[in-house]
Amino acid sequence: MQGFVAERLGTGRVLRASLLGMVAGAVLIALPAPAWVAVAGLLVLGFAAAPVFPLLTLGTAERVGAAHADRTIGVQIAAAGLGGALVPSGIGALVAYTSVEALGPALVVLAAALTTLHAVASRRP
Repeated sequence: MQGFVAERLGTGRVLRASLLGMVAGAVLIALPAPAWVAVAGLLVLGFAAAPVFPLLTLGTAERVGAAHADRTIGVQIAAAGLGGALVPSGIGALVAYTSVEALGPALVVLAAALTTLHAVASRRP
């Protein structure tokens, strides 16, 4: 579904909306509210996160140029694998050391950091 929307609106718009949706979902998870709010936040976060990596990979040639796209995508794949191992284990250690209530704020920090990094990296000189 989001692929269809990306074709209509452009990958940049969908990517920015997805990043903001991730922040919104993480905030819902972090709120001290009834459990259904956290579940709704998880649904929003998951739906918003789904197209982020494919859209970032898809737009690589536009950002770095066609001559460097293949190597850059290789680095993206490697970083995704490393992040897929380190981030969940780091959050698991944080939750084990503190409590499950640390999950929401940790997700907010990660989503906000990703959104900020994308905004900084998207600026053209």
